[in-house]
Amino acid sequence: MADSAPAVVRLDSHPAFRSAERRSREFQEAMRRHPSFQSRMPSSAPALRLV
Repeated sequence: MADSAPAVVRLDSHPAFRSAERRSREFQEAMRRHPSFQSRMPSSAPALRLV
């Protein structure tokens, strides 16, 4: 009888894992672009003047 080891599937190469990672990354990028998120981040740019 042959010694057959079970196949190991790496999750980072699985299509469902990759699509979930992509959606998570896209969501985080969208959050960073949102104005309300940007107002919470300290900015090195000078504040806008009200005219």
